[in-house]
Amino acid sequence: MNIKVLEMFYEGKRGKEACEDLCVVTDDFVAVIDGVTSKSNFSYEGKTTGKLAAELTAKAIENLPSRSTLEQVIEKINLEMQAFYDTVPFPYEKTEMGLQAVCVIYSLYHRKIWMIGDCQAVVDGRTYINPKKSDQILSEMRAFVIESMKRGNPEISEEEIFRMAREAILPWILEATKFSNDNSTVYGYSILNGEPIPRSLIREISLKEDVCEVILASDGYPVVEPTLEESEKKLRELLAKDPGCCQVYLSTKGVGAGCHSFDDRTYIRFLAE
Repeated sequence: MNIKVLEMFYEGKRGKEACEDLCVVTDDFVAVIDGVTSKSNFSYEGKTTGKLAAELTAKAIENLPSRSTLEQVIEKINLEMQAFYDTVPFPYEKTEMGLQAVCVIYSLYHRKIWMIGDCQAVVDGRTYINPKKSDQILSEMRAFVIESMKRGNPEISEEEIFRMAREAILPWILEATKFSNDNSTVYGYSILNGEPIPRSLIREISLKEDVCEVILASDGYPVVEPTLEESEKKLRELLAKDPGCCQVYLSTKGVGAGCHSFDDRTYIRFLAE
């Protein structure tokens, strides 16, 4: 068994240096990690909570034994996050504003893909997603607020309307964190934040024994195409038509001032041999 990388790319909405996405490739694992956009002004060594969460998750995966189970992967990542909290004082409520990341991981030994949160995977042309219900609702709400404000306030700039709409849903984005790693409600979702994660909230994909072509991507790509070039082209076309991400593709945020896209993005295509 082997992993053969065909193409790999990452880019931050404000450039590579500030990117909160990471891609990890070892002899045994491939992972795309998406650090959740920070909801506070906290930083440590110049890094946001999203950047820190992505780096700690990557560190854990890079040091995993080849036969690690899903439970062992989560335990290792949680230990890294707990070690951070044990060392660095964190002034905010951790569930709402602490270290958070989502991740899609391929295990060579188990020939499985594990989807923790709302990253994406494509296996031999078939797309798999693991959406967060509250984000879908709040994306609709944001689109509604934008449309309503445009009609009632012609003197307000579109950029200001986008900012106000984001502020309008932000309290509910924080409210949704109450359902993190909670499988007792339809609003529950999986996330790496130092807490146990119910298995039922993690999507698992088993690969066939033959060679498979696999794409792992963060949700910075609204559509994952068969190649990186096609995925980038699709993203450019979408942002040209709908930079606010409120008409063609609905998101909880659009392209902000000084940004190149609405979110950081990572894409890797490889053969699972």
